[in-house]
Amino acid sequence: MTGFLIDRDVPAFGAGPEDGAPAEPAALVSAEFDQLRLNGWSIEPGEFWTHVRPASQARRIQGWKLHVSATIVSAAEVLRVCLPPIVASGSPFKFAGTLENLRDLNDFRTPRGNSGKFITVYPADDGVLRELAERLHEVTLGLDGPAVLSDVPFRKGSLVHARYGGFDGVRALSNDGRYRNCVVTPDGGLVEDERVGVFRPPPWTDPPFGAARPSRNGGGGPVLLRDRYQVTSAIRHANKGGVYRALDRRTGAEVIVKEARPHVASDARGRHAGDFLRHEARVLRHLAGLGVVPSVVDEFTQDGHRFLVEELIAGETLYDKVATALEEGTAWPPGPLVRDLVSELARTLQAVHDAGVVVRDLSPNNILITDDGRLRLIDLELAAVLAEVLAGEKAPSAGRWEVFGIGGGTPGFSAPEQRDGAGPDFSADLFSLGALALFLATQTDPSLADDRPEGRPLEDRVVHLLTPPLGPPDIDPVTHDIVTGLMRSAPAARIPLTRVLRMASGTVPLLRPASEPEAIGGFDYDAWGSLVGGMLGHLAANLPADPDERPWPETAFGTEAEPCTVQHGLAGGLAVLARFAELGLDGDAGGHVARLLDAVVPRVTRHLGAAEHRLPGLHFGFAGTAWALFDAGRALDRPDLSALGLELASGLPTAWPVPDVTHGLAGLGSCLLHLARETGDQRLLARAGRCADHLLETAEHTGDAVSWRTPESFDSELAGYRSYGYAHGVAGIGAFLLAAGRDTGRDELLRTALRCGETLLDAAIPIGDAAYWPDQVGTSRPFAHWCNGSSGVGGFLCRLHVHTGDQRYLDAAVAAGRAVLRSRRRSGASYCHGLAGNGDFLLDLAEVEGTGRHKAEMLAALLWARRLEQDGRAVLPDETGRAVTGGYGVGLFGHLAFLQRLRFGGPRLFHLDARPADAGGVQAGPEDAA
Repeated sequence: MTGFLIDRDVPAFGAGPEDGAPAEPAALVSAEFDQLRLNGWSIEPGEFWTHVRPASQARRIQGWKLHVSATIVSAAEVLRVCLPPIVASGSPFKFAGTLENLRDLNDFRTPRGNSGKFITVYPADDGVLRELAERLHEVTLGLDGPAVLSDVPFRKGSLVHARYGGFDGVRALSNDGRYRNCVVTPDGGLVEDERVGVFRPPPWTDPPFGAARPSRNGGGGPVLLRDRYQVTSAIRHANKGGVYRALDRRTGAEVIVKEARPHVASDARGRHAGDFLRHEARVLRHLAGLGVVPSVVDEFTQDGHRFLVEELIAGETLYDKVATALEEGTAWPPGPLVRDLVSELARTLQAVHDAGVVVRDLSPNNILITDDGRLRLIDLELAAVLAEVLAGEKAPSAGRWEVFGIGGGTPGFSAPEQRDGAGPDFSADLFSLGALALFLATQTDPSLADDRPEGRPLEDRVVHLLTPPLGPPDIDPVTHDIVTGLMRSAPAARIPLTRVLRMASGTVPLLRPASEPEAIGGFDYDAWGSLVGGMLGHLAANLPADPDERPWPETAFGTEAEPCTVQHGLAGGLAVLARFAELGLDGDAGGHVARLLDAVVPRVTRHLGAAEHRLPGLHFGFAGTAWALFDAGRALDRPDLSALGLELASGLPTAWPVPDVTHGLAGLGSCLLHLARETGDQRLLARAGRCADHLLETAEHTGDAVSWRTPESFDSELAGYRSYGYAHGVAGIGAFLLAAGRDTGRDELLRTALRCGETLLDAAIPIGDAAYWPDQVGTSRPFAHWCNGSSGVGGFLCRLHVHTGDQRYLDAAVAAGRAVLRSRRRSGASYCHGLAGNGDFLLDLAEVEGTGRHKAEMLAALLWARRLEQDGRAVLPDETGRAVTGGYGVGLFGHLAFLQRLRFGGPRLFHLDARPADAGGVQAGPEDAA
């Protein structure tokens, strides 16, 4: 295990130089560990867990295991007192190896099902479990630790908990292409070993300690807090506690209730989430007279949990307000309103600062715009207050701060020195105000991946965000100068609030002369070599020495995905590299390609030989792997790879519950058509026909519309999903049926493909002269990407126009292209749902129209503008915008696929060609780009 799904760049609550330094757990038992080694036990420290095992032990696949929680203050003592009874029982165990790892386990942002599990013990049987649980409970009485939400406690308030799950475990590939930890059912089946934030034991087990089995429907009636606040809905659940809407039965008013669980996110002083919430209430009361924060209604503790009740303010966050407008194809706020909002925020900050408070987390999610247009600050748990002000002194000055935790905040919006651990200072809010002004003016998140080592100054990168192609061409020059005056590295260099207010009112000269907006130009092909060479070089330089490891980092979701598929695995990279090898790159780039192929090919072939692979999807299954292997064999003169691809594709199922491209039959059918075209093998064409037959049988017809869904009963995250998009729905399935109808001559396939086209024309969401599509049937939220929305739908409509000559399909595809261009500044860089995949669609459109290549080049120019430097190489961030990963769907290989086709032309990877057999493909870029 390498960590949890939290932002490691954001220090945990309480982290910082003001904290003491409790003993590391292992240090307190080092002598005991030495004795254990002499007795044949092994102690194996890992990156996260330290495993302690006896010389011999009974091997169990699964069963009831014990968890013991702790805080970073109690951890060393908890380990010390638990060690003797655990060793006496002969049970193997593991513990979080460092206090920093335990911080992660107990952090606010840790998934609730993972939290609190400082020690995990694997008893030999349930009898040992019960005896050991009682002994561990006795020795830990009086020590602090959070409740483990996924488990049943030994007693109420005990640090000892139990959960049924895997020991050695069974790891199995799910129907969605993700490896899952599973437990074996009594009949020999497998079910996922889920770690969720509630106790949910498998139905065939009996909970230990005499605990009752939890009710399937949650049990009980309405939740009533303090005999007054009736919870009506949960706004969110988090490790630190929930946030709820509730009815105040005394007044009849709706309120917001915040909860803090005891001993979560505790620091070295023993302060925890409850103290954090108490501090927030104190800040709100201190600022109550300003009219800029919610009123405190009540505070109380119930069953050890701390609760804060606030007035419910009708409105939405700035983030949601901007996001909703973007979803509707509009922009909010309009240009003239940006200055007004910045002025009101500056006045609000001035009042808050005058009251001796630094907000420290001024972000779009923490500012409400009320229904009557006023701004209110919310979620002030990070705020710092001058102690002398709280003591009643009227004139605030730099002094001792009341604050919980150093560091933290929202990436991109909180000042860099704050996130690096600096203490509170009013200047940190000035940076945040500048970031908010940038967000409002550009509707883009100012969070950026960092250069490594540090390269361009922050000030240069901020200007970059404001300048086309990243920034809008018509940005208000006053707003530009407010942003650049506030978002400065040196706190003392940030312009004061008084100057911001004068600038916004137009009573102070601009920091720079106003200039005409910069026009958006095409792509500089001199940059192509720097970007492609940089990304290939980065991949080559970061190959691990271990040939069995996944070669490059992946997203949190991608780390659980099958490593030889297209989306998050090696098949996408293999396809890109093989085509580069066939095209022939000069210089270092060519050397990088050769080295990368030497690393990727054996990893793919070794992995495929180690297990059975049956998933048919093109991106999350093995149809894409087969496609990549076959093409790589042709490009590299490796007939063995092509043969392996054919063998793999021939063994995949042609009947499957998932109908789509990425996970299901349309993906396999597309692969089989490609292989049949390349080989002339009629058996492959017949197998593609069987995929099409299954899709015809499972189609759902509603009036003139057609769609598909994954059955509700199927064990898949896509169960019940009915989509219009290319990845999962009508567009991708229609593209396969169109190609299958053309290749087999079957009119019923062509008719269904045409019906897909008509369904999509009817489902389009026109906004101005652009066309968007919802992701699901029956919804209206517009999307513009390949997986869902305009880019993927437009690609299918291009192909349908080529087949039919129907101008309506081309007109809709052109409108889809407008949607893609209009969403470019708020799109990420990835292939699946970002600029790379959208750019490939614009190349499709240029191929069909015979013009318009410059539109794809505009997206390439935007990718170049978003580059960052990693060890002197230009690379692009993944879908997060802050990390560099290798996958095809959301990482570097997807970026390379688009740039490769932009420069050299040719067919689109993993897509059946839109053009007639006798037509030319996408034109290459300028000759001098080689």
